[in-house]
Amino acid sequence: MPLRARRWAPVLLTGLLLAGCGTGPGEPGAAAIVGSARIPVSQVQDRLDEVLRDPEEAARLREEGGLGNRGRQLASFLVQQELIEQAAVREGLRVPESRVDAALQEQGGPAAVADGTLVTPPHVRDYVRSSLLLTELGRAQAGRLSVLVDYLGAGTRGQAQQLAGRIAAGDTAALDEAQRAGRPVARGERLSVAGNPELAALTPMFGAQPGTVLAFEPQPNSGQWIVARIAERSVAPGAPDPAAAQLDEQTLQAIGLRLLGATAQQVGVELSPRYGVWDPIALNAAPEAGQTTGFSFPPRAADRG
Repeated sequence: MPLRARRWAPVLLTGLLLAGCGTGPGEPGAAAIVGSARIPVSQVQDRLDEVLRDPEEAARLREEGGLGNRGRQLASFLVQQELIEQAAVREGLRVPESRVDAALQEQGGPAAVADGTLVTPPHVRDYVRSSLLLTELGRAQAGRLSVLVDYLGAGTRGQAQQLAGRIAAGDTAALDEAQRAGRPVARGERLSVAGNPELAALTPMFGAQPGTVLAFEPQPNSGQWIVARIAERSVAPGAPDPAAAQLDEQTLQAIGLRLLGATAQQVGVELSPRYGVWDPIALNAAPEAGQTTGFSFPPRAADRG
């Protein structure tokens, strides 16, 4: 069942601050660098200017003091779009223009699709194409992708960060201590996307490279954290798991977004300080390091070797 326009917005615009004097990551005028691709600050500013051409929207944003946040969301969106394009190339995925046309027609045209989002009509086509590519990315891997993971529970952000740092440094005693303390612990658990679609859509575990240690809340502001080490990430050959065929397009798109984490790790994302910091868990920009949705510790050299 095709997605409605308002369902695309939370996935792609999961949202950078235009105020500030950062010069960009690595070169002047860069809002972000994604692999070898450069996203200029001017592109973010142009998109924000388009939004502000709507007098009602401009007045509302100024009244609410939300200009900086809107800029942050727009820059996040542009980074995500670049990640989608690079992931699609890596996976050999494409969306025919006829399918983009059909989606636009079904939604009532560019103005209707743009309504309620930060995407203005001139960019709706790219927006729809990126949304469809996310769905195809989820579909391509949903039936075959699995991870082997060790994980444990933590009660606070600080505790989760500390435990993740220890495990990332090779301190396996953290798991033993957690088990003795009565906290949830699992070792060597095999999880597939098809068998755990909610985990795949809501958590970063399936979009992390082997050896990565993650700390995150399965539900925001729940006070319950998971620290997970991805021991293995594999795509099984042969026929896909039949359960994947039952997943709806909204779920596949959410899974596709989470899978972008692997691309972000492979190519690297650098964000200009004027837009905050890159959140590797939510795959967007956060105002500052203390406001990310979690932590990601990259694989150690020994794990990569």
